[in-house]
Amino acid sequence: MDSQDRINFKLGAKSQILDHLGFYILLSILWLALSWIGGMVYERSVNVFTQTVTTNGGTFMGSVFSFGWLLIIAGQMLRAGTRLTMIDIDRGNAQLDNPIQRSFKLFDNGRYFLGWLFIGILIAIFTFLWSLLLVVPGIIKTYSYSQAFFLYRDAVDKGESMTVLQAITKSRQLMDGNKAFLFIMDLSFIGWFLLSFITFGLANLFVQPYYDMARAKFFTQLVVRHDQPQMASAGTSGQDSSDSE
Repeated sequence: MDSQDRINFKLGAKSQILDHLGFYILLSILWLALSWIGGMVYERSVNVFTQTVTTNGGTFMGSVFSFGWLLIIAGQMLRAGTRLTMIDIDRGNAQLDNPIQRSFKLFDNGRYFLGWLFIGILIAIFTFLWSLLLVVPGIIKTYSYSQAFFLYRDAVDKGESMTVLQAITKSRQLMDGNKAFLFIMDLSFIGWFLLSFITFGLANLFVQPYYDMARAKFFTQLVVRHDQPQMASAGTSGQDSSDSE
């Protein structure tokens, strides 16, 4: 993939979100709300905890910490569902309807949830171990493993046998030569994330769906170019043409 692909992914994602903004806001609103509330609870509990010196107070604040993290984790579960939905939409396998219901897609199949859970745990462990060497290897491995869950979900849908370790390995193989591409695409959203910061998260109603859809398009093409390399160029051209309409 090259810089033109990156431009095409972002233009296609922006057009898709703007054309159906209401749907994507509702698709993302629950995970955004849970993450925001969880972050606020956690931040507030940290501030109070620093002023607490009694044992009972410390125990209470420990439970608040846990509650904040539970909300954040719940938000990430719903975000996984929204990302699966965006991939399906980009592939033409899902309709633009029932956005709230579709945000729970992670729970449509018990194997989706278990795959997401165990892949997340293993990636966290592997990334931590690599980060013990230096920060850069940890970042590199984060991108290497970034597509593992989506590959696992594809295998489940196709009725193929794939373990979570195999999904992580396949992600590493497919991301060979594409890590820098995705890293640069992520960096190109810094301005948008800054806008979200200065608007106290309000801009996230557009920015996060835009970012997630761009990543969905990246995954779609990553798989297409791996499975059908001779059709990749034609597929990209067709996608760009339809996105710009």
